[in-house]
Amino acid sequence: MKVALLASRRMVMGFLLGGVHRGYVCEDAEASRAHLDACLKDSDIGIILVTRTVASMIPDRIHDVKSSSDLIPVISVIPDVPEPGPFCTG
Repeated sequence: MKVALLASRRMVMGFLLGGVHRGYVCEDAEASRAHLDACLKDSDIGIILVTRTVASMIPDRIHDVKSSSDLIPVISVIPDVPEPGPFCTG
């Protein structure tokens, strides 16, 4: 069973380095919906992690999947990592 992530480019890169099997960069609602649908069609994916920002772009679709009687895949909405602030220069 594989884990997929729908998130910003920065989050996807970090999670792929951490061992997540598939990462999808979602910059708008259309891409988010397409990537979620692709994950749902892939029988190898058992867990789909979705950041709050991505979930807020497609709340109806997230609700539909979470309300489904299917046990797999599990969708979990996770917090986003804040963008880094300015670097300390001394």
